[in-house]
Amino acid sequence: MEFIIGLIIGAAVVAVLAYYFRTIFIKDKSEQQSVILLEKIRNVSKLITIESDFTEIMHHKDSMNLLLNLLKSDKKAIILSQSKVMVGFDLKLIKIKPDPKNKTLELTHFPPPQVLSIETQVEYYDISNGLFNKFDAADLTQINVKLRENIEAKIPQSGILNTAQEKALDTIRMIEQIVETFGWRLLYHELELPQNIEIKRLTHGKKD
Repeated sequence: MEFIIGLIIGAAVVAVLAYYFRTIFIKDKSEQQSVILLEKIRNVSKLITIESDFTEIMHHKDSMNLLLNLLKSDKKAIILSQSKVMVGFDLKLIKIKPDPKNKTLELTHFPPPQVLSIETQVEYYDISNGLFNKFDAADLTQINVKLRENIEAKIPQSGILNTAQEKALDTIRMIEQIVETFGWRLLYHELELPQNIEIKRLTHGKKD
């Protein structure tokens, strides 16, 4: 009889210990999964959703007056710029609240679309240097900066930021698919997507 009671007590102790260690293991595993999921999402980093091409023709002319304005030296050129503008989302800016117990990730903030990069090719035509007024490296740099500023000024009017914003939900659903492959759920139905879209300037290498 004592032997049977001992077996029952022993089995109960083993069951309690097994449950205890299983709870710790599952909790640690869930927390580890949540970290992996967050890193996997953030590793996508900048996600391009829209590519748009812009073309601009610039007529550049610069005059230098000499000898009390009696002599004028002009330099001029026609410049063709072709730019590829890439718009999308910086996924490093998203905010996600993990809940390892229920294996859910709550998306609490999703960034607005922004210009991720501008790639510009510039070609010069009909370059004419004056006798005392010639193009130098500083002139070409200034022209390139001006061309880039002109492109940035056209982006809000083009509507590509609004088009990218319309793809925000598609991007969230892509994240949802990543989460579901781990057996988790992404909660985002209470999320309010931003409506006011502002362009972030990229000129002078402030942002790539």
